[in-house]
Parts: sequence; C-alpha cells; structure tokens
Amino acid sequence: MVDTTTVRFGGGGGFDFTPPSGFVIIPWIFSLLLIVFGLIGSIGALTSNNWTSVAAGGIFVVPGCLLGMWLTPTKLQKEFEKIRIEEKPRDFVHRSETGGSTGSFWTGKYSHSPKRDDRGWVFQAPGPEYWDKVDPYGPDDSGIIPEHPTVVGTPKPASFSLDGVFMSILVLYSIPATMASVYAGLEVGKSAEDTEALVIAALLIFGPAIGSVVFAAAMWVTGTKMQLTIDVPTSKIRSMAAGELELVGQVRRWTSPAPPVLVGDDPARTYNDLHSWRWVYEIHLKRTKVVMTDDGPRTKTEYKWETIKQKNGSHNFILHDGTGGVLVKPEKFEDQELGEYIRIWEVDHNRNLGEIFGSLITTTFGGWTILEHKWTLWGLALGDPCYILGKAENRPKNMKKEKWFAEDGITPIRRNDQQLLMQVVGESGVGFAARLERGSELGVLGKVKSQFEYKIIPGILAAGCIIGTYLSYANF
Repeated sequence: MVDTTTVRFGGGGGFDFTPPSGFVIIPWIFSLLLIVFGLIGSIGALTSNNWTSVAAGGIFVVPGCLLGMWLTPTKLQKEFEKIRIEEKPRDFVHRSETGGSTGSFWTGKYSHSPKRDDRGWVFQAPGPEYWDKVDPYGPDDSGIIPEHPTVVGTPKPASFSLDGVFMSILVLYSIPATMASVYAGLEVGKSAEDTEALVIAALLIFGPAIGSVVFAAAMWVTGTKMQLTIDVPTSKIRSMAAGELELVGQVRRWTSPAPPVLVGDDPARTYNDLHSWRWVYEIHLKRTKVVMTDDGPRTKTEYKWETIKQKNGSHNFILHDGTGGVLVKPEKFEDQELGEYIRIWEVDHNRNLGEIFGSLITTTFGGWTILEHKWTLWGLALGDPCYILGKAENRPKNMKKEKWFAEDGITPIRRNDQQLLMQVVGESGVGFAARLERGSELGVLGKVKSQFEYKIIPGILAAGCIIGTYLSYANF
C-alpha cells in the first residue's frame, strides 16, 4: 500500500518527456518515424528552394504530430497509474477484472466497458461499509480521504512537454501545409461539377484555418479551467464557508437512492446508483451510390453514425471528504464532465429488428441502410470521486432546520455543523466558472499542460493557418 503521508504532488519541472507504455509504444514510435521522415524531406527541399516539397513533407509530419499528441501521456498520468496498481482502489480492481467486450456473432449483440479509467480513484477510498448510516453528514472515523488536495497537494504541469514539441512542429508547417491544402481546394473547385466536390473543395480551402481557430479556442477554454483548478484552494467540507469554493470528495447517498437509469428506455439496459448521467442512442448507416468519374460510372459506399436520441438526468447526493458531508444538487450544474463511458451496447440491425422495434421501422433511414444500433452511457456513480467548483448557499429560508433534517432522514446529531445547513449549486461568478466533474482533483489534472501550451502555441498555429490561407488566395 502507498503511504499517503509521504506522497505530495507539486511542481511538474521543466520538461515532461513521458513515452507511453505497453503496446501503445508501437504506434507512438510510428508517429515519430512519420515526423522524422517528413522533416528530413522538408529540410532537403529547403536547400533547393523547392517549396512544394516542403509542403509535401507536411503529409507525413501533420498526421505524425496529431497521432503523437493523442498517444503521449503526461508524467502525472503515469505516476497515478503506478499508484493505482500498488494501492488497488476498489473501482480500479473492478474495472480491471470486469472491463472488456462481451457478445456473440450469432446473436449480433455486444457490450463494451473500459478496463482503465483516468477519472477513478488514485488512492483507496472508504467503501460503503465505513459510511455512517445514522449521521451521513458527520466525519468518518478514518478522517479525511487520502486523495484530498490538503493531503497530497495540487499537481502542477511541467513548463514544456512532448505535446508542446508536437504542436511547435505543427506551427512550423502551418503556413506551407495550409497553402498546399488551399491550392488543392481551389483546383478542385474549378472543376467541381456536383455538391460533393464543392464540399471537398471548401474543406480543403477553409478547413485548416477554421479547424485551427476552433482548436485554439478549445485549448484556451481548457487552459482557463485547469488554471482555475490549480489556483483555487480546496476547502474541507467540515469547515467550509458560504460562497464560491472548490470541493473534492466521495459521492454518497442522500435521503433516497438514485432511481434506476433505463438506457434507451429499455429495462434490459438498467443501471442503478447513478447520481448524474447521460446516454446517447446512435445508428450506424450505409449508403452505396453511383458517381461519375473520368473513367465512367463507379459505385461509392459511405458510412456514418446518426444520433437518434439522448437523455440525461441527476439525483441529489452527499459529497463527503472524510471531515463531513454536504448536500449537492447536480441538476444545478450546467457544465459537467463525467469522464470515460461506463458501458456501450451494440446490436446488429437486421437480426434484431423485430425484437427492438417490431414493425415500426424498416431497414432504411432516409435512403441509408441501417447496419447497427449503439447506446453509450456515462455517469457519476455512488462511491465515485467528485470534483466541484460551485457555490455553497444556505438551504431555502422558508424551511426550518427541523424540516431539513427530516427531509434528509437523519437525526440532528450535530446541529452546529455549518455544512449541514448548506447546499452546493452550480452558480458561476466573475472569473469563476462553476462545474462538476467525475474524479478527484488528481483525476481532473491528470492531463494538465502548461498555459504556454494551452494558449500561446495554439494561437500561433491558428495565426499561421490564417496567413497561409490569405497568401494562397493572393498568389493563386
């Protein structure tokens, strides 16, 4: 077991060079080879002033950098995984033993659940057998949870990481690669004879600039969130005060259990004890059509996923950090991050059509053929770690204290506990954006990067793509 009294997270250092482990190292090395091959080709082209070949190097460099960014973990992620393996928290063991895929080709029914979860507990958390059923708002006998930031500290990112290296390389190619894409789009647009060709031309022309701006904006928002998480001190629930605050704790039952969640409104896909959840129902579609080419008519097959229905819900819970508990109203939080999915169900369409829909739906959907159905569930479950930036406020003034206690189904053992008389809601303030996330602060900050990588490099990348688009039009 890990001695949490000796573990303290703080500064991330100067440079974070953390390659992935296991089989992931193979595609990661492949991404590096793509980058090196493209860079060597571009450097050779520079010596001969062959700018077309410089841009062609981006065909290898850009995918290589994007793949590398996707596969590269942070130092914190690997440290947390090492602790989980040693500490073996309950949810980690459960996912390791029960995660994976089940199903049968003959029935056409499959289900998948992840074996790993970056938002799960890093250290062991008290199980239901240690929760006080008589006084759920009172302190635990074991004291504050080991994963609380006042115990293990708040992780901070390295000044620069491999992600930053990959993004910096993308910046170098932003202008030439964008110009090559725009030129190609303009050529396609000149000879376009149908809507599909015009769409492809528009994607080639405007895709790099629009995509890079969207990426820069998303990184800016994420960077602002992560900085707020690092800067705001975490309150202990027992001594919390009214107003804006940060809390970390464990989801525990309020006066009543959360109602069952019927994924896809089907009792066969029922989940219990989810205090905030969302599910999405999608269908996989296929269409084959005839297109005209220079060599005559050809058939082209297209595939896509279409979202048919989605639903979300929540149920009040007690957030408990070991020092005490407080009532949380998750429906008051617009910004929620539930992390990794809990389970995916997939059903082949043709073999199970009658069972799912009877005769209400045929095998086609707006001219497309339906191949399969998929339901995906995300949720914050009983016992999960939970991170909150929110506002603590007094319970409704029109209710007497005795009614609060009766509503919670408890005996008022500790009438003077301040948190007992408050509730936490998702109300934002100036410079303070409320949110609720599955995971402790360690889970929230596991993938954190420096503000330079969040805000500066993506901004330069977007500027390069915009300049490349302008230069292409000016010289076409």
